[in-house]
Amino acid sequence: MEDDPGDRSGETCIGALDIGGTKILAGIIDPSGKIVARRSIGTLAERGAEDVVARCVSLMRELAREAQVAVEMLAGIGCSVPGPLDPEGGVVLFSPNLGWRNVPLAQWLRHQCGVPVEIEDDARCAASGEARRGAARGAEMAVYITISTGIGGGLIINGRVYRGAHGFAGEIGHMTLEANGPPCSCGNNGCFESLASGSAIAARARQAVLHGDETTLASFHDGPLTAEQVIQAAKAGDAVATRIVEAAGVYVGIGLAAVATAFDPQIIVLGGGVVRQEGILLRRAYETFRERALAPLGSLVPIVPAALGDESGLWGAVALIEDRIR
Repeated sequence: MEDDPGDRSGETCIGALDIGGTKILAGIIDPSGKIVARRSIGTLAERGAEDVVARCVSLMRELAREAQVAVEMLAGIGCSVPGPLDPEGGVVLFSPNLGWRNVPLAQWLRHQCGVPVEIEDDARCAASGEARRGAARGAEMAVYITISTGIGGGLIINGRVYRGAHGFAGEIGHMTLEANGPPCSCGNNGCFESLASGSAIAARARQAVLHGDETTLASFHDGPLTAEQVIQAAKAGDAVATRIVEAAGVYVGIGLAAVATAFDPQIIVLGGGVVRQEGILLRRAYETFRERALAPLGSLVPIVPAALGDESGLWGAVALIEDRIR
């Protein structure tokens, strides 16, 4: 936790930032819990951490003016950011999505905005957001899993985000599902992320095209293939795309079954861009989950989509400050 510039428990507007690899979403939340100003901009991470933070500060000031409140009078700013992090020290230790190492994010934001700042891993923030205001509201034990470019997760235990003994609880994307599977960005092989993420789906599609498989995916020439394009091709009946998406769905189901068996949650919430592309992947995932989960968990643990959409992380950032001022 960063140094406290002063007691602000009576000042109830909250600032929130959700810094992602491609976009930054920011908002000002009023005392009634309503977003009164909201905007997103490109992250432009290639410009470096200091530039990104400066643009976050500028964005917060713009939104504060729109909400008719001075930034310096906010109760605080909560920030969701890809990790791993040191939340207590306010430092981003290493963020592959942003290309950051040892960035004192909370300190920089606090010095430029003059208010308390709390940071947390993006998947944990999304888990917290869904637990406070979304699909897992009221649950004492819940798991949030995001499947997009990568795969991340957050655990809710006794109604609060659980970090674990060493700060790595919820790194669901790096559970090994296949001992001799494809390499993962973490350096391991066969991780959930390397088998079922958007990046994994796109990689398999590129391999199929290079192999000369007969597929409509070969007609995409505007940049690298994306998971969304593969999923849409599968929906249109492309056999190769269908095979790739179904294989990813099986691994999603295996991963969900492992999580349910290990934690016995009241609910599993799924978020992320790949999950929002409803269809073959989710159907296959649910089938596999029911087959693989320890009986009777396959029928006892509901799996539901995130209720807050792309605002899950933003609301989790709000919760960081709500918890601070209670």
